[in-house]
Amino acid sequence: MNKIVAHRLVVASILLLASLCVYAARRSSSRTELNHYIRVSADFAYARGVAHDGYVTDGSQVLTLQEAKQIVGSDLLERGIAGNGYAPGLGVGYRLAYGAFRFDIGLGAEYRKCSMQPHNLTNIQAIGYDAEGLSYTGYHSWTERRTVLQHVGLNLPVMFGGEWNKVCVMAGVKANIDVWGRSAEKGYYTLVADYERYMDPFSDMPNHGYVTNEPYSCEQHAQTTSWSMRVCAEVGYCVYGGEENRYRRNESIRLYVSAFGEYGVIGSQQSYTPLLVGARVTMLVPLPKQRECTCWKF
Repeated sequence: MNKIVAHRLVVASILLLASLCVYAARRSSSRTELNHYIRVSADFAYARGVAHDGYVTDGSQVLTLQEAKQIVGSDLLERGIAGNGYAPGLGVGYRLAYGAFRFDIGLGAEYRKCSMQPHNLTNIQAIGYDAEGLSYTGYHSWTERRTVLQHVGLNLPVMFGGEWNKVCVMAGVKANIDVWGRSAEKGYYTLVADYERYMDPFSDMPNHGYVTNEPYSCEQHAQTTSWSMRVCAEVGYCVYGGEENRYRRNESIRLYVSAFGEYGVIGSQQSYTPLLVGARVTMLVPLPKQRECTCWKF
């Protein structure tokens, strides 16, 4: 299934959910009231980072030693790499409730950390010179590379859905911008020297600079600001609060526990589009209602 078809299915599902909620609201009795809430939420998710764009360094192209050194330890994306991590987040917003219909908009903050697995860079050939000035053909390799990515972002979710028998289903979109980011890489480096005058290549000779699987680490690099658009869905249950009967006038605080998922469908160049799956705790604080005067006038 290509990305265009997936996007159409997501949009169709959201429109269908909205239609069901609006229909349920219209079918409610005349006692249905419009309720407003302040929403406060906290969540924790598994994060899967994916790089769709970037350099192709999986062995399908020949790299010079200078090009390889520019890639190792940099913040340049490499096409097709992925990694796992976690992402806690906080949010505040506004929720509207009318019958079964729910509408939600807010502002959130997210910290995301992923350990990525860039492609190995192997068999990078270059002419080198030893301490005595003799030339050799060097074979450079960077293997078992690991890049730790950290991001702090702000997001604007817009969701709608419905609630039936304390089960709340929401879906929508979320605009996200990563305002801070860092990347750091480590792995193993190997250099094998092949001299014309010697039959066997030189390896595992650290005193001469010929090393085998020597650990290396690179300094952190700041990443540029990036943006992404995500589709998101949430299914929750009201574990505390809510109306006990239809004649109750005073709304109480509501507490929900839910499971959610988010997926970045589009984003800026040189950005990761993450998949998030996790749990969320949401508290709804009712806003005061305007009371009608029922006194007699003389």
